[in-house]
Amino acid sequence: MFLIVGQGNPGAQYARTKHNVGFWVLDRLSSDFRPRGNALIAEVKFLRASGEQVSGLLIKPTTFYNATGEAVAPLARFYKIPPDRILVVHDELDLPPGRLRFKAGGSSAGNYGLESIAAHLGTRDFHRLRIGIGKPPTPEEGASWVLSGFHPDLLPLMDKVIQTAAEAAQTWATEGIEVCQKKYNGLNLAEPPKRAEPEQAS
Repeated sequence: MFLIVGQGNPGAQYARTKHNVGFWVLDRLSSDFRPRGNALIAEVKFLRASGEQVSGLLIKPTTFYNATGEAVAPLARFYKIPPDRILVVHDELDLPPGRLRFKAGGSSAGNYGLESIAAHLGTRDFHRLRIGIGKPPTPEEGASWVLSGFHPDLLPLMDKVIQTAAEAAQTWATEGIEVCQKKYNGLNLAEPPKRAEPEQAS
């Protein structure tokens, strides 16, 4: 069994902010979320290439972003889900819009939601899917940056990013993180697709 966590804040006032891209990804994977404890959860089944079904949970915490661990840890323990079967989908200041990156464990790089999960699980060994939102104009504007929406010009790109991230999360659940790192970490959705070179006439 796997667990995919979207980071975000509950409430309509936060719904379209950069901090909520984790919720956006989960909404592409299911529309059947129900309240349970400190979260909205959905049960899903994804199909492996072999035809085998893999069962898991999608979690949208209702604790607010910086207390994500309060929702994640009780569910992980109840379902006995190990850290390497937990994927946290979150916004990332250090990546520009159009970029995704999978990461296994390591530093939270100042992300208080990840710190909360690590503290409540007692480990940093869970997996992350980082979604680029770009840096604010100045470091002092970080809080207002993540709690604001994307520029309208970026919305078509972010729609493509969110759809790709949803597909990537399914790939993680069915094929594992190494496959995802090879497939998605070098992808830049902000770049136009490369054209195939025309064949030279012999």
